Amino acid sequence: MARQASTDSPGEKIFSERVSIPFDQGHLEGMLAYEAERARADGIILLSPHPNFAGTMDNNVIKELATFLSTSGLIVLRFNYPGIGESSLLLPPGMSSLDYWDQVEKEQRFDEALRPSLAALTFLEKSLGTSLNKIHLVGYSYGAMIGLMMAEQVHSISSVTAISLPWVSRYPYDFLKQVPCRKLFITGKQDFALDPAVHQRAWPHVAEPKKFTWVDCDHFFRKRERELGEEILAFLLDDQG
Repeated sequence: MARQASTDSPGEKIFSERVSIPFDQGHLEGMLAYEAERARADGIILLSPHPNFAGTMDNNVIKELATFLSTSGLIVLRFNYPGIGESSLLLPPGMSSLDYWDQVEKEQRFDEALRPSLAALTFLEKSLGTSLNKIHLVGYSYGAMIGLMMAEQVHSISSVTAISLPWVSRYPYDFLKQVPCRKLFITGKQDFALDPAVHQRAWPHVAEPKKFTWVDCDHFFRKRERELGEEILAFLLDDQG
């Protein structure tokens, strides 16, 4: 697989590679960012919001976190879900990717985002081999739900950061009882996707270890991306969790 590397900006020793991630429907478009002279480092997989709601790897939160976390010495992979950007998606005649993801959301077919996310995990593990230490997931909005579901299935994941997880009545949260890794939840106090009653009901049943952080903003964290990155990095560096 041909990959081109280039420095992020003059004077910085960070490389960004456009990568092609094997997937059962073809491939997923991704970007891998890392220090040029890294040895062994932790890996981060960034999981985007729902494709119909600014869910691309160039979303403001996802893109800025990729830059911040890679310049902090971490290996960062972000990618597009099937049908988004250059990522493959096999569709029936007459169906658009927009229609497909709308149907996925209505039917709560989480596996349609889980399978490509697990493919990204496999890609990161195989590509980096012994260069890879621990693996952490950072999901935003819908991606937060997908990251937590991944960690329920793959117990080698060291932590999940769930940014703006939708605490809404239509989603199930029982599975959070079986997510064993360290978990950081970051939610804006003015988040439109926060139903306080749902959060209060579900939170006591979320498996330990867990941490919840409130931020004085809405769902989108605009102009707060750096602050968000610093909060996540502090969590990752805190071995006590």
